[in-house]
Amino acid sequence: MRIRLVQPPLVQPLYRQLTLPVVGAELAAAGLEVEACDENVEELDESDVDLVGVTCHVYNAPRAFAIADRFRARGIPVILGGTFPTIAPHLVRRHADSVVVGEVEGLAAAIAADARAGRLRPVYRADAPPSLERTARPDWSLLDVSRYLRFNFPVELSRGCRFACRFCTQGALFPTPRVRALRDVERDLGQHDHGLVEVVDVNFLNDPHHFRRAAPLLRAAPGPGWMGQTTVADLAADPTLPARLAESRCRAVFVGVESITPDGLRSIHKSWSRPEDFLEVARRLREAGVLVQAGLVVGLDGDDRATLAAAARFFERARAQSVSITWLHYVPGTRAHAELAAGGRRQSAELRDYDGTRPVIEPAGASPDALVVEVGRFLDEVYSWRSILRRAMHRGMLRRPGQLLHHLVVNAALRGYYRAGGRGPWTVEGERYLRAPRPSRAELRGAAVGAWLLDRALALAG
Repeated sequence: MRIRLVQPPLVQPLYRQLTLPVVGAELAAAGLEVEACDENVEELDESDVDLVGVTCHVYNAPRAFAIADRFRARGIPVILGGTFPTIAPHLVRRHADSVVVGEVEGLAAAIAADARAGRLRPVYRADAPPSLERTARPDWSLLDVSRYLRFNFPVELSRGCRFACRFCTQGALFPTPRVRALRDVERDLGQHDHGLVEVVDVNFLNDPHHFRRAAPLLRAAPGPGWMGQTTVADLAADPTLPARLAESRCRAVFVGVESITPDGLRSIHKSWSRPEDFLEVARRLREAGVLVQAGLVVGLDGDDRATLAAAARFFERARAQSVSITWLHYVPGTRAHAELAAGGRRQSAELRDYDGTRPVIEPAGASPDALVVEVGRFLDEVYSWRSILRRAMHRGMLRRPGQLLHHLVVNAALRGYYRAGGRGPWTVEGERYLRAPRPSRAELRGAAVGAWLLDRALALAG
């Protein structure tokens, strides 16, 4: 039996993702013949097939529904899975013959057997999160990797997070944090073909003991080094960590600061994170030669010109390599979304708006339009050449000249991204996520040059 896995357009269309290789490998191990179609780099393949599986987030769910409806109209059964079907299966059910709630590991065998028997269940949901002690090797042959930007090579060390930030969906996706077997991690790293190894865990320090054992594998991996995401609290807990990260060839760490005000952090259930700790953590990391990338949530109650101007000064003081913004949003189907609705707060009814690049919640005491202007002012300040150069002025950068080129390339790319409206050059307003993005040759050529520069910079830094 042949199944076609489909990935609808993403907010970062040409950035390599693990989803199709991981899901495809698990279904192939269960005995299905698997092929993949990624709408981010190719037209939708609508040829006949026995079964279709579509993965989706909330923002590209309308496109996923349209794809599913078209195949089902021809009598081809469709399975919907991914973030949105896991969080809100009741909102996607009418567009699918079957919905997968949660992770595919532990469910693939039942899905394959039922599909072959012609009796797919309405919902597949595991009684408990699956063990990750043995997982199938991601099948990168399902994708033509030459079509992607190839800045990154994604690898997973663990799933889940012990924290429970209000806006985060990790608790619903992975209710029990777990680690992967190191032998599987080493096997997956052996497939590296290009770019920085990207540890895609939401928090690679969620289990510090496991990370300590995985660090030698990352150090020995091919390529110019690795990057990952963790928390202020985990970085602050161990003063020796920056040196160990540098030794493992970690080039950059992303840290979700989210807000620099106590009220802002409290509103998103992140009071355990302290901005003053971030300043010290950033100093330790940059002096060890590890670049610090920061995340900020905008659209919180109380956000205004003063708070955003203070945030711009804060990140400059921290010498953050970059700052990425996400507009506050709660996924429909979550408790937080329902609580805001019950409290009379207006939220967008358009699923496509929930991609983090635009306001979807009416802020208290301010108009969304006014806040958009202030966020734009913040980004203009952060990505002014004055700030870009100012954030590069620290001892760690002087000791590792290759990191300066890395810093400049990343900031130039983000400066262009945010000046294009925060959605990148391949998203068409009014049609976002409803058709496959088509980058021009010039854009692809520019991305290739950027990837080459990053490779050279990281080689110098190493």
